[in-house]
Amino acid sequence: MKIKVITTRLPNSTGNPSFLFPFLHKKDGFHSAAGNANATSTDRFKQTRSESDNLIQTRCKSGKIRKDEALGYFDSMIQTKPLPSLWTFSCLFGALSKMKEYSAVVSMCKQLMCCAQFRPDVCTMNIFLNCLCRLNRVDLGFSVLAITLKYGLQPDSHSISILLHGLCKYSSWDEAMELFKLIEEKGYTCNEITYATMINGLCKAGKTSKALEILMKMWEDGRLKPNQNCYNPIMDSLCKERRIDDALTLFRDMISKSVVPGIITYSTLIHGLCNTSRWEEMLSLFEGMVDQGVKPNVITYNTLIYALCQSGRMEKAKSYLICMLNSGISPDVYTYSILISSLCKEEKIQEALTLLENMTTKGIKPDVVTFTSLISASCKSGN
Repeated sequence: MKIKVITTRLPNSTGNPSFLFPFLHKKDGFHSAAGNANATSTDRFKQTRSESDNLIQTRCKSGKIRKDEALGYFDSMIQTKPLPSLWTFSCLFGALSKMKEYSAVVSMCKQLMCCAQFRPDVCTMNIFLNCLCRLNRVDLGFSVLAITLKYGLQPDSHSISILLHGLCKYSSWDEAMELFKLIEEKGYTCNEITYATMINGLCKAGKTSKALEILMKMWEDGRLKPNQNCYNPIMDSLCKERRIDDALTLFRDMISKSVVPGIITYSTLIHGLCNTSRWEEMLSLFEGMVDQGVKPNVITYNTLIYALCQSGRMEKAKSYLICMLNSGISPDVYTYSILISSLCKEEKIQEALTLLENMTTKGIKPDVVTFTSLISASCKSGN
């Protein structure tokens, strides 16, 4: 993949005004008429620099910064001596990364590294590394890792996790596994995210048993405690393989080791029990979840309502719709389509139409499934 070089420009008068940088464009600082810097000018320069840095950081953190605005800031920043703080550059790169402007960030990093006065930190290099991996250039990511070491910096657990995620998603599982083994052998810094990344990658590759081995090894090693992000991908894989009993065993193991399950954990198991028509266990798990203070979301409720409709418990399904609304959770088109479809199958067309009216009143547009159920039921009834 070719990485596009971004041409930057100053913010124009319709965007953020260029008066923010009146002092930043003077490459040699402030000088008196005689050419000698004085203390007042230096203090003013530092104050202006600090104010400019703070403004850029605030704009980046606000989530409202535009791409052209960010490019203009960068163009002004890179022309100043000394360069603005690394944190300001990192905020700018981070904001562009959230916009998925990965090529722009890569281009900016390359320009910045050409500056003789530039001395990066691990945070900046990690952003550079992440953008390359997002562009499916994990190979160049390793080059950035080498540059990081060349600068005398020690890559952290986040650096390793980024590379592993890139290899798992865009490259080769075998390469990811090879890197993971090397990391463990060399004793490089890892954290729960590193292990969760590898477990998730293995599960997506269908290697659930290998993922379980890594989880068990984490417990045996004792340095890091697995969290729910280490457990969830394995439970999801087990449920998809219809190994629901193994998933429930892992769930009990999780609780016994004081790892608190979250909404993703419960939703995964509820969906798995639903797919295997284990309705009573599903309801029991749902009630247990609520008792533990874990709030269901729309996905959890949809799974539950679908299961109840499938098992012929229409009244119970409708009661959960009311619970959903009372909890402040907005049903979506899928919620209503499930109920309308079930009512149509029971030839309760008028009730289905009432539900359709409620749905549209709430601003939810019916989809093809909704209309198909109603049309089919109407035709069968001769209406």
